[in-house]
Amino acid sequence: MSGERTNTEADTWVSVRRAAGAAVTSIRGYRVTDVTFSENETCPTFMLANINPRFDVGHNLARMESIVQIAHELNADILVFPELCISGYVWDAEHQVEVQEELKASDNHRPEVKRVLDRIDAGLVDGGDGPKMVLFGNVRRDRSHGKTHDSTFVMASGIDYNDVFYDKVFLTPLEKLFFDRGSDRRLVLETRWGRTGILMCYDLCFVEMGKRYAFGDEVDAMITTACWRTEAVREYPSLKLRLDNYYQFIWRLMHSALAAHNQVWSIGVNCVGSFEKTGGRFCGESGAWSPSGIPLIHASDEEEELIVIRDLEIRGHMRHQAKEDFDYSLDFDEVYRHIRDIQPRRVSLDHL
Repeated sequence: MSGERTNTEADTWVSVRRAAGAAVTSIRGYRVTDVTFSENETCPTFMLANINPRFDVGHNLARMESIVQIAHELNADILVFPELCISGYVWDAEHQVEVQEELKASDNHRPEVKRVLDRIDAGLVDGGDGPKMVLFGNVRRDRSHGKTHDSTFVMASGIDYNDVFYDKVFLTPLEKLFFDRGSDRRLVLETRWGRTGILMCYDLCFVEMGKRYAFGDEVDAMITTACWRTEAVREYPSLKLRLDNYYQFIWRLMHSALAAHNQVWSIGVNCVGSFEKTGGRFCGESGAWSPSGIPLIHASDEEEELIVIRDLEIRGHMRHQAKEDFDYSLDFDEVYRHIRDIQPRRVSLDHL
């Protein structure tokens, strides 16, 4: 039977085409894909950095500054970097000392890091054209509790980026060697464009977080920063079905499910390309999934790319759009309720 197996990838990805009006250019060596979602210029313009951070703090900081400058030139309002974009991702249990040293060197309070972050912060604008908010991933050392977290920080004028963060809650076994679990405290950003919740990587797989953001906090969008890998094999020999890039399939699936089930935007920003320490790959595909669950645009799964989505109407868009066969407004706003914590009725069918 093994000789008959194929390496066929299931047709799981909705065909997402570049919009007819998309502009694809190269700026400072970065491929930039620029699309316009709506004609409502009061809505925000996002830039998503689908990049490959190295395990080199100085290199990563220089590239962050370069991308921030591109965001200024293209008048993006919100710029999102992936998880651990300053330190680079951790890689194995046999090099813990080396990994810990690099994480320590990437701390926001280290002078060389702080200088760059402060310059980025000082360049943000309150109104007019240019970046108003930057989200980036880095290690966070909670010295008061003696803990180290994998966190997403938020920069905006009038706040201290060290005080506005989300600590990753769900850690992989490898990450548990270097980080402490977050406290379950969610982060909701209130802006004039809508309300946004923050997730990180593996959090995406745990539906309770998304449900709490959507139905408890009533967010319009969720932003997930990630270092999401590509390769993992799932095989069903009798069906002659094999997926070599199972984790990539899950990246796509979870964003669609998060968006459609909760009727919110799902915006994912991921690392891409080969990881220098292991040769493994990050699956990239940073992009935006509408509340219908349909992916509207995504970046390359192999190469670095900046995605610009102009005038993204995140507040309320499509929540009341699909009325042909059923009414999302009724289903999600009126019918939805929490399932009570009662024991199920159990029926024994052991005789079957």
